[in-house]
Order: sequence, then structure tokens, then C-alpha cells
Amino acid sequence: MLKRKKEDMFEETSDLLIIFDNDLKTSDVQRVTHIDEESVEVTGIYKVPLQDCEVTNGIEGRNFFYRAPSQSVQEVKRLAQLEKSMVLQQITSYKPPREEGVDITKIGLMILIFVAFIIFGISSCSGG
Repeated sequence: MLKRKKEDMFEETSDLLIIFDNDLKTSDVQRVTHIDEESVEVTGIYKVPLQDCEVTNGIEGRNFFYRAPSQSVQEVKRLAQLEKSMVLQQITSYKPPREEGVDITKIGLMILIFVAFIIFGISSCSGG
């Protein structure tokens, strides 16, 4: 079961998303990059609600048909671009966590080295 999950994460899908614009009578066919319980996605191009798709089985994989007016097609494009820009913004604005407070280990090592130097100095002076 765990092995199958790992394969699904890295396996390239052969599913297709077919967007049909009812108003303009045009279509666009793209390879699906991600599917979850709520949506079918072609990263950066389309993000379509899964419940609005008609799903059929093809020779290579599933076909997700999204038939809608031009305004809806523009909205799914806008949603995909918005999500892509949000992800890119989060990636580019990443800052490593800052270390706050005093590191007790470093202070302990410094004290230990200081004490060792003092003991070494005292022992070398008294040894004569």
C-alpha cells in the first residue's frame, strides 16, 4: 500500500483535460498534472472543479471534459495562474528560521576551553 502511494506521487499521469468553450466553439487539450478530491489541474494553465467534469476512459488514461461558457473557462485559467503565483511567491519569500536566544552548548564549550587554558597556564607555571 505504501509502495503504491510513492509510485503515484512520482508517476507521470496520462490523463487528459479537455476544455471546451461553448461560446467560442474552441477546445484545448492538456495533460493533467494533478488530481485531488476537488479539482483537476494542469499546473499554471487550468484548475477545474472535478464535479464539473465529465470523465471518460481512453486508451491511455482518463479524459476529463470541461464544457463551459467563455467566462467560466477564463475563471479556471485565472484560478490556475493565481495558485501558481501564490506558490512561487511562497517559494521566493522563504527565509530560513532565525536562531533566537543563547545557545547553551556554545557557551558551555567556551567556558570549558577557558577553564582548560587557565588550568594549563597554572600547571605550567607551578611545574617550574
